[in-house]
Amino acid sequence: MRILQVTTTATRRGAEVFASQLGATLTDRGHLVTTVCLEPPGRQDSLDFEALARGRTDPRSFASLVRRSRSSDVVVAHGGSTLIPVALASTVARRPFVYRNIGDPSYWGSVRGAGIRVGYPLRRAAQVVALYQGAADYMVQRYRLDPARVTVASNAVDPSRFPPRTAQSRREARSVLGVDDNRILLGYLGNLSKEKRPGWALDTVESIQGATLIMGGTGPLSDELAHRALALGDRAGLPACRLSGQVTDPGAFLSALDLLLLPSATEGIPAVLLEAALVGVPTLATDVGGVADVMASVGGTSVPVHDLHGFIEAARRITEDLPAHQPDRSAVLRDHGIEAVADRWQQVLIRTVAGHPV
Repeated sequence: MRILQVTTTATRRGAEVFASQLGATLTDRGHLVTTVCLEPPGRQDSLDFEALARGRTDPRSFASLVRRSRSSDVVVAHGGSTLIPVALASTVARRPFVYRNIGDPSYWGSVRGAGIRVGYPLRRAAQVVALYQGAADYMVQRYRLDPARVTVASNAVDPSRFPPRTAQSRREARSVLGVDDNRILLGYLGNLSKEKRPGWALDTVESIQGATLIMGGTGPLSDELAHRALALGDRAGLPACRLSGQVTDPGAFLSALDLLLLPSATEGIPAVLLEAALVGVPTLATDVGGVADVMASVGGTSVPVHDLHGFIEAARRITEDLPAHQPDRSAVLRDHGIEAVADRWQQVLIRTVAGHPV
């Protein structure tokens, strides 16, 4: 098959990293996969996606998307920002498209105009792929989708990039961060944005005596969090919280941690939970989106989405008995390995192309 994937950016974020992994796996299986992004790359460490033009508002971007769609058998739209452009371009090019939901649709489905702005183009998709069953059920009901055209395919990770940590790799990762072996080290890895609620991680480390927090990522809350971190001061010669900026080696970052914190107000199935489980790091998250599904299979602790006190208390309990909260790497390989998830995607794409002969 000739497959065109469309992402919003080339930044190493969840949807874009998944598209890169899926494209590479399907290419290895003999398919011709091209991945493009709507926005030009903004960082040197961006993924190797070609930008359609100078940005999604550039008319040349849509024209290029139509041309590329015509040269493909099927188009895959990764995430909400790609839905309308891909739906329009696929209609003009007369090619089927598959939409991949990347988050919790109930969180974004409550915004004004979602029924038209999301529902109409979504109903034009040949297939809709949801990350978890709850997301599929919500979209079928909210947007009046045909259940036969909705498939569940979980998020995936590449196990080769996240080997299980050893005592030595833990020491080496901590040495790079300047943290000794005996310090309780909490971690946050993700976008520093409002819906991710990274401030909860600061609230948590402030409440655990002797703990240090390392925050990986960038975003609109970076300056605010840096000020809060500075106000927390030092603990035994180390900052209580340190912002490390963009993380280029998440495997090494995770290897240093005792506990990963994910306090988001909304998520789909966050890849960082799967990555942490592969490495062998206990996780604590809010019960949003497909988080409960992940915890049920690979292990981890979740608390109600608005319960900050419960989140802090759970972090304290986990750090007091870390061996009792080790995740199950084999479950990640079984349920979320990229090869297994790519099998599901290949079936969806073959079915889509067969139902829409060019």
